[in-house]
Amino acid sequence: MRLGALRGLVPLAVLLGIWQLVGDPSSPTTPAPSRWWSALKSVEASGVLWSALGKTLEIFAEGLVIATAIGVALGVALGASRRLSQALGPLLEFFRTTPAAALVPGALILFGARGRTDVGIVVYGCVWPILLNVAASRGALPPLRLDVAHSLRLSWWERMRKIVLPSLVPAIVVGVRVAAPICFIVTLLVDFLLSTGGLGFQLVNYQQAFDAAGAFALLAFIGVVGCLISVVIGGAERLALRRWPHAGPR
Repeated sequence: MRLGALRGLVPLAVLLGIWQLVGDPSSPTTPAPSRWWSALKSVEASGVLWSALGKTLEIFAEGLVIATAIGVALGVALGASRRLSQALGPLLEFFRTTPAAALVPGALILFGARGRTDVGIVVYGCVWPILLNVAASRGALPPLRLDVAHSLRLSWWERMRKIVLPSLVPAIVVGVRVAAPICFIVTLLVDFLLSTGGLGFQLVNYQQAFDAAGAFALLAFIGVVGCLISVVIGGAERLALRRWPHAGPR
């Protein structure tokens, strides 16, 4: 993590320090941060922490990978065809503005809690930044690049692999960067709504059991996991842009 990112944690550290100093150590609703660590160790000792983390990360990773694949495929198709974009635009706008949480009751009626309903809802919630970025970038792709591909008589797959997709790398990585935190948030929501056993489900369980220290400990743990995911996504973004430094429309 860069120094600038660490500076951004200073206000949070100050807030927690003030909470520790002025808070009531025996409060049942707002326990001091010093109690969170012991509560987190109790959660770990109960055997649910790492299994919940594994379940959440599994749904998150599957959802983000599938959303990336769908977003890139649809984005390329919409960006390459103005007619297709005009035909599907209103439908996609309707789905884009529908919150993922609103989809849960209908998904449960249609598919139940079985299968990969959880992953499907996560994909629905986070695919839009990728799709829209890729579609806009594909629409702005200079015709000269495609003319070169035709002049070289490249096949459709060769055009995609050697010209179109490398040109779209910046749009893809930016879309994934924006989609990743949305994906994590929707995953936590799905954990709770579908009772997957993930971190979101466990957090609500501790809250409903009036175990404030355990709930705050899990909340802090979720925050750390989210920061680590951001660091990993940022590292992958830098690697991708280093691999294709001259990609993107010009």
